[in-house]
Amino acid sequence: MSRQRISFSSSSELVLGSPELAKILTYPRGSDEEYASRLAELKGLGVTAVFAGGRTVIGGTSIAGKGCVGLVVRAKAHGRTCALKIRRTDANRPTMHDEVKYHRIANGAGVGPELVGYSDNFMLMEFAEGTTIAEWAQGKKLIDIKQASAVARSALEQCYALDRAGLDHGELSHVDRHIIVDNDTKATTIIIDFESASTERKPSNVSAAGQSLLVSGAVASTLAQVLRVDREAAIGALKKYKRDQTRENFDAILALVAFA
Repeated sequence: MSRQRISFSSSSELVLGSPELAKILTYPRGSDEEYASRLAELKGLGVTAVFAGGRTVIGGTSIAGKGCVGLVVRAKAHGRTCALKIRRTDANRPTMHDEVKYHRIANGAGVGPELVGYSDNFMLMEFAEGTTIAEWAQGKKLIDIKQASAVARSALEQCYALDRAGLDHGELSHVDRHIIVDNDTKATTIIIDFESASTERKPSNVSAAGQSLLVSGAVASTLAQVLRVDREAAIGALKKYKRDQTRENFDAILALVAFA
């Protein structure tokens, strides 16, 4: 689930208890009782405001994102701006607890937005301003070698940290939707959305993301042009790492995107 840059103003606030918010909190369908229950749950998390804004539209209201498990909106809680993930009423899981568990593992490895709070139906996380790595790649004429190297290294290092933590993200073959380039630094990345993560599978984060970053797709095309990444060398390095996930083999992948 991607995050977009969202203007943050009082005019976009969804009043707690409003019909517009009801459509979001109980998407795609829910009773008045479900809405009242979720509203109380939200207040229990310390959420004082929810804001519209983003490229996805639900019932006439724009939001930050929508996935198979939940919707994401911007919210205010404990005096800070957060991303609020809302469990869909038709989600394939009864609570958000498993995703919270995996998100905590990622945070422990220094990866992902900081988890702020959670309940059965909600997750509160840090909301870092940024654009998807696919959107970043589209601006290749504005990307210099140093920035391209920093973005690639940041993404790959976080993938390696997840591999070492034994957590497989599960969706990193689609880096365009799950890796965000920070708007402030333009050189650091954030991996988001751990709803498909698992500690039961062999971690393949570097292998999965490496394909999209270095071998094929729009992001790989941009990195190949800016950094002159050797596609065949990348394929060989990724295969070697897949067989043996050592730091030495990972460093050989990093060397392909190094900025001298």
